[in-house]
Formats: sequence, C-alpha cells, structure tokens
Amino acid sequence: MKEPERSALLRITGRFGGSVVVELNDSYAPGIPDVKGQLLVHNDFVAGVLDTYVDPRDLAGWAHVLDKVAAGHDAVWREASRVAEIGIRLNWREDDHDEITVTIADQQTTRLSVSLTMDRDWIDEQRALLERLRAVWAHLIPSD
Repeated sequence: MKEPERSALLRITGRFGGSVVVELNDSYAPGIPDVKGQLLVHNDFVAGVLDTYVDPRDLAGWAHVLDKVAAGHDAVWREASRVAEIGIRLNWREDDHDEITVTIADQQTTRLSVSLTMDRDWIDEQRALLERLRAVWAHLIPSD
C-alpha cells in the first residue's frame, strides 16, 4: 500500500529532474499538517534537507511571490527572515515551458541555486498546493 503524500506548501519539480520542496510534518490532528517541516533540495549534483517551519502568516508572502513570477518578475519569499529564504528567477519563458533558477539561502553560510525547466502549468500547481494548505489552516490564518 502506497503511503499518502506529505502535505507540502511548494513542490517545484523540474521537467528533467531536480526539485525544491517544502513538506510539512503530520500533526496530532488528522489531516492538518504541523507548521514544522523540511526544505528538500535535489538535483544531479546535490541533495539536501533543512529543518524549517512555515508560519500561517507566511502564506500571503508565498502567494505574492507566485504572482510576481507569473507576471515575469523575480521574487524572494521570506527574504532576510528567521528561516531559509527561497528566491525564484525566471530565466526565460517559451510556449510550453519556463526555465527558472531557484535560490535557497539559510541566512548563515549556505546559498544554493538550482536551475529547472518547468512545464508551463507549474505556477498553477504551486497555487493549488497553497490553497489546499490555506484551507486546512484557515483557523490559524489571521484576518487583516
């Protein structure tokens, strides 16, 4: 029997391999992920895991990053923050795919960039993950 996929805020997986993922741990409440999780980075050269957490207030910032990248701009999520930041640079856009560079920086000593070729619907996939997490965390997200 296949294990259920862990909850994720982002799961950026390249067409030809490589990925950047923020997965969240299970909580004691079934179906509701914990705020703690892991940032996972993988390509042919490197594989890394960094413990992290996502505050429910971070979700609006991730939505803003997706909007900026969809509009063709570079963006950074959680820049100069308490946890690793994730930047996305759109290198070029073609009819059926985007070429992006995802940069991860841990605010201490490590900075890593991964170039990925993405199917054009990758931003929609990230928005679907975001909306799924917003729905299960709705009681935790402060209203403005």
